[in-house]
Parts: sequence; structure tokens; C-alpha cells
Amino acid sequence: MKFIPRMISPQLLCASRHFSAVILTGPRRSGKTTLLRKLFPQASYYLLEDPDVISRLRADPRAFIEEICPPAILDEIQNVPEVFNYVRTQIDRFPNKKGRWILTGSQEASLRKGVTESMAGRAAIFQLLPFSLRETSKVSLVRGGFPEALARPSSSQIWFRSYVQSYLERDVRAVSSIRDLATFRRFLVGGFCAHDFRMAEYS
Repeated sequence: MKFIPRMISPQLLCASRHFSAVILTGPRRSGKTTLLRKLFPQASYYLLEDPDVISRLRADPRAFIEEICPPAILDEIQNVPEVFNYVRTQIDRFPNKKGRWILTGSQEASLRKGVTESMAGRAAIFQLLPFSLRETSKVSLVRGGFPEALARPSSSQIWFRSYVQSYLERDVRAVSSIRDLATFRRFLVGGFCAHDFRMAEYS
């Protein structure tokens, strides 16, 4: 799918000139990484879901952060929340250098906890949702605005069901006390089915 400009882009670029860190939250697969790598092509990139990266970070987080040459994108930082403290140390060491740390996260509750405790006053925080109709005419009530669903409209229903299973269940379990995932899955899929039924009523 060809890159589609996002309305939030000017705000992100502006924030990078005035804040030491920029934090972008939002649902998984909403386009956070694609957008940031497009806006900050010079930034080094680290995916904090990569087992090797996580292992290195947890073994010696101070050394890992100090070896990074900013600007840097730390993607899905909620997986290693202890990193916030070390990024804060780097920000406080170079308070006049802006746009050095670009962080993303998908579990907004845990991410905001780390921001509140470690990054208050040091970071500009934004949220990226899936595409809106103002950004692309491909958005519809049936397919929504997730980039991958728009890129493959004929299989969008399969994509949504896979999304529920592979992402929402994992993140919900990580931040809640839900134990019976089978029941939770039926609840979510039922929501999709009800959505499909309502769309059919209006078609």
C-alpha cells in the first residue's frame, strides 16, 4: 500500500523540535512505525518486541541506551518499561538537545504509567488512530481504517478476526485479569458480527 500522509504529521515534526522525546501511542497496526520511519528517516530503529533486543536491554539497559546514537525510535517500549528511567537520564544529561528519543507503545495504560513516573515534562505525547476519511477515501464503515485491511479489502474480515486473536487477546491479558480467553474471544467476535449485521441493515 502506498504511503498515505497522516494529519498528525506536522504536530509530530513540530514537537520533535521542542521536546527531547516524542511518544506516539495507539492501537497495534494503526501505522505508528510506518509514519515515524517516514518522518524521521535519519533515526536509528529498535523494535522492543525482538527477543534479542529485549534480552540485551534487560541484561544491561544502561549500556544499551548509552550505545545508541540519537535520534532513535524505540518501538513498543511498554515491553521493557524500565527503559524509561534510562532514557530520562539521557534527556536530563542533554536537556537542550531536542527530538532525540521517539517512542511508541500500544498498551496505552502501561505506557502512560511509565510516562507519568519517568518522562513527565520531558515528552510530547500523541495518539495515532487508524486512517480517517479525511486522510483517505478508502475508509468505510465496513472496512474501517486499519492500513492492512484497506490494502486488502477482499480479505478484510479475515484480517479483523486475526487481529482480535493475535493482538487484542495478548494485550488485554497483559493489562487485565481476564483469564477465560475463549469467552472473551466470543464476546469480541460477537461484536464484529453485530457490526456486520448493522452494516447490512443500512446497505
